[in-house]
Amino acid sequence: MNRFRRVAHVLAAGVLAVLGVAVAPAASAQTQPSPLNYQVQVTGADPMNAQDGDSLRITISGLPAGATAKYSVCPLPLRDSLVKAGSWVHDPSVEARVTAYCKNFNDELSGVEFKTPKDVGRSATTHDLVFDTYVPRGARTPATIVLDPDFTTLKKTDKLKWPNNPDHKQYSFPCDENHPCTVMLRIVAPATATAPAQTVFDSSITFRASAPGLKIKGCGGVGASTLTGSMPERFGRTAVGWNQMLCAPTKAVQPVNIVNESEDVGLTSFDKGESDMQVTGSGGTLAAQQVRARSYVPTALNATVLAAVGWAPTDRRDDGGALNSRLADNLKFGWDDVANLLSKGGLSPDRTGRGGIFTDGAALVRRNPALAAISGPTNPILAPNTRAGQFNTDFFGVTGEIGTSTVPLVLSSRLNGMPAWKYGTFVNHDKQPLEGSSGPVGVVTDLNALNLGDGGVHNVDAKTGQVNVRKQVSNVTLGTGNECDNGCLNWVVTDLATATENGWTPVALPNGKGGYVAPTPKSLQAAAAHTQDAKDGSVQIVPSDDPEAYPLTYLESLTAPLNPLVDASCAPEAAKQAQLTTFLKAATNGGQSSLGPGLVPLTPDLLSAAQAAAAKVGTGTAAASCHEQKEAQNPGSAATGGPGAAAGGTPSSSGLSGPLPRSGSNGPGAAEAAALAMKAPTQASVQEARSLAAAVKIPLFPGAGVLGALIPLLALVALVLLPPTTGYLTAGKPLPSWVNRLAERLVALRRRA
Repeated sequence: MNRFRRVAHVLAAGVLAVLGVAVAPAASAQTQPSPLNYQVQVTGADPMNAQDGDSLRITISGLPAGATAKYSVCPLPLRDSLVKAGSWVHDPSVEARVTAYCKNFNDELSGVEFKTPKDVGRSATTHDLVFDTYVPRGARTPATIVLDPDFTTLKKTDKLKWPNNPDHKQYSFPCDENHPCTVMLRIVAPATATAPAQTVFDSSITFRASAPGLKIKGCGGVGASTLTGSMPERFGRTAVGWNQMLCAPTKAVQPVNIVNESEDVGLTSFDKGESDMQVTGSGGTLAAQQVRARSYVPTALNATVLAAVGWAPTDRRDDGGALNSRLADNLKFGWDDVANLLSKGGLSPDRTGRGGIFTDGAALVRRNPALAAISGPTNPILAPNTRAGQFNTDFFGVTGEIGTSTVPLVLSSRLNGMPAWKYGTFVNHDKQPLEGSSGPVGVVTDLNALNLGDGGVHNVDAKTGQVNVRKQVSNVTLGTGNECDNGCLNWVVTDLATATENGWTPVALPNGKGGYVAPTPKSLQAAAAHTQDAKDGSVQIVPSDDPEAYPLTYLESLTAPLNPLVDASCAPEAAKQAQLTTFLKAATNGGQSSLGPGLVPLTPDLLSAAQAAAAKVGTGTAAASCHEQKEAQNPGSAATGGPGAAAGGTPSSSGLSGPLPRSGSNGPGAAEAAALAMKAPTQASVQEARSLAAAVKIPLFPGAGVLGALIPLLALVALVLLPPTTGYLTAGKPLPSWVNRLAERLVALRRRA
């Protein structure tokens, strides 16, 4: 009978773990309350087909006033092996099992414990309880479970017979694509005049998360006709969608093998024939050389955005207490606000840091109630620091991706020439002004160019790759740290596709008519009504006085060769050419309805222009392709000219034209290698090498695994090189040529990864 009873307990506990169990206080045990009538809604990611870091919103509706809830990450199924202290009989309590097994879960994305929020109260406004979180992937920290016979540290004795862990095993569980887990909701409804208090454990949300990256599913892999496409990460999900649209129905080989490269490196790869196509948002402006004749085929609308990541006490609980809500409304930023945020340094935002835009009473704070509501962790004096995102000495609140990109190019082109678009007054450790301090910022193509000197000026803490940027703001994304008790913020300079993918809210910018306009499909398409043909043949969106147009909109275009594809012996590659034609047709037809998150379809006029540009691809001769192939490997003077090349120039606020020079204030390009070789190591440069290694822990694209595995080793080589480099520089001697050559190759490999 006892054995049967134990089996019955186990079965009952299993059912309750799946369906949820109401736990009533002892005083009300004799009168069972009616089950709570509530609904759980999940939006954002599909929990069972998600990647680590995908945004997830959980909304609980229908609960009575005063209800609270919190959640835990639990294994599936929830282990049921506890005993009760003292009596040592089986303890099937869901609450005890959740407390014992569902904690100390470490998320791979952030690299630290996945912190879940404290009890969240019901909104007095919406009457809902809302969790804004993300789908985690990782494992619980191995730990002792004292009251679990298989994981206890207690030893078996004549009187204590239940311990069964002679090898001192510790308990852990994984959550990944092969091991689904549960978001366990602990819902507490207070007592009312007609019902006692109730506690319910709801395990209805099951999730399964894979590692971040781009995975083409349902296709036959890479084949002889597969193209190589160089593209920035922001376009990756669109490329995956187009691939699957073309090859998944018949399980054919994938049309394009995606290679993650910054735009300047990708354009060079295309020019040399190492890639068959490339994606850029600024035509040939970022190209180091333009030998290969090309057509720029518009494919989608995107935009540079300043995204707000964080929480503000903008709501109230039923009891009147402040309730933090994730920032969902578009904060209103003036152009001076943006300029000051990115050029005046992150130190002391309560005084002059960030141009003083976050101080109490500043125009930006008065304009945005959500900013005014943020009061700092414990001291109202710290409110400006909290609004600016400065929580410690290592991160100053603004981040973004390292690498030459259309994103900073479009932003800085719009700010160029404004009085506020100049650096603050910065000094080095010897109290001497840094070179460029107080001077104009100008046009930059890499966010790192905003940091003057040797890393002592913290305008932007740029990181290598989207995953590392996401890690930088992971704590504020969840809003669960102590610094978020009264609101918390970080800022990301990125593009609309990336912001949408991560659930970040872009700010609204001036519309030129006294109002503000946020980046939406409507405002991007309004901006796309104002275009001009650039000298390189690309179509560029130009500034206008249209109050409905988002001012930082740009066109994502596929760079494709005018002359046909040929192999190393200059023989035409008919199968690959046909694949390219098919891919371009898909991109400029049905592919417009399957763009990645945040990207906006072309307007009818731009779609016609795109189809015309696609029709030109491959219309040249194989002989011309062969000539380009040889010339591009050693372009000489053709680096700023040649067949299909654009005239040299720099971008301005009136449009983009021509390739940028590869040195000066425009940020790292080929000059990045020289900078790596010629600068003595600093805390910032060492951190960059560490970021380089961290960025490749998870391959971001198919086919990058072998190269990705080498990059951490190369980053280590870079660190090893730093001490001897310091010795040469200290002695005033020029660096050996082999150091410069190796540095150039490291940078090139880093970007191809």
